[in-house]
Amino acid sequence: MNHRPRYQVPRPTLTAALALALAACEAVPNAQPVLPGSPESQLVRQALADWPQPSPGAALRRPFFVDIHAAGFRATATGILEYHGPRDFRITAIADGGGILFDGRVNWAGVLILRQMPGLDTNALEALLADLSRAFDPPAELRGLKAGDQKMALARRLGDDRDYTWIFDRGDGRLLEATVTQGLDTLQVDYRGYSSRGWPQELHVTHWTRQYEATFSFTNDAVVRNAADK
Repeated sequence: MNHRPRYQVPRPTLTAALALALAACEAVPNAQPVLPGSPESQLVRQALADWPQPSPGAALRRPFFVDIHAAGFRATATGILEYHGPRDFRITAIADGGGILFDGRVNWAGVLILRQMPGLDTNALEALLADLSRAFDPPAELRGLKAGDQKMALARRLGDDRDYTWIFDRGDGRLLEATVTQGLDTLQVDYRGYSSRGWPQELHVTHWTRQYEATFSFTNDAVVRNAADK
């Protein structure tokens, strides 16, 4: 007769859990688990509650400057982000010379590049918009949050089979950085400031395996109704 344990943690799941725990510990030394109702957890919840959340039928229309390096191409531009949510937005950037640098859309169907400047790599642009979608999407819940002396960390594997690590400021709960990995592929997002509304003011996005680096500086926060409602 074969005697088998009633329950056994599958090796890939255990390995992934250990990897995530190590990632959180490396990002925030001396990190210790915090309870869901702790002051540290409440700080993060309050900061995330201020995150951009457009009302139905409205959009956040945010002007920006961008400095982008993509597959050997470098350009600066101004543009508009029309934001309905992390998986529903359009972003248009106009180069210094007045032409379209890129114009892209993210929605339920994925990423679509509508227009782009000749010489700008399509694959890098598609990766950039997909990564912005991840950058705009903070964690939905804080189970597993750990706090160190100055920062807090949350590590989790999501349904896209990528490992996410979010780092928060222990003083005000603001999101400072996010790292998304899948094998050797790594996306790094640095949140370099926030507006008076609590919205990200500057994002530095780096994804070397996709051959791009970009810094977005948002210059205003405005809410507008859809054109059809005007």
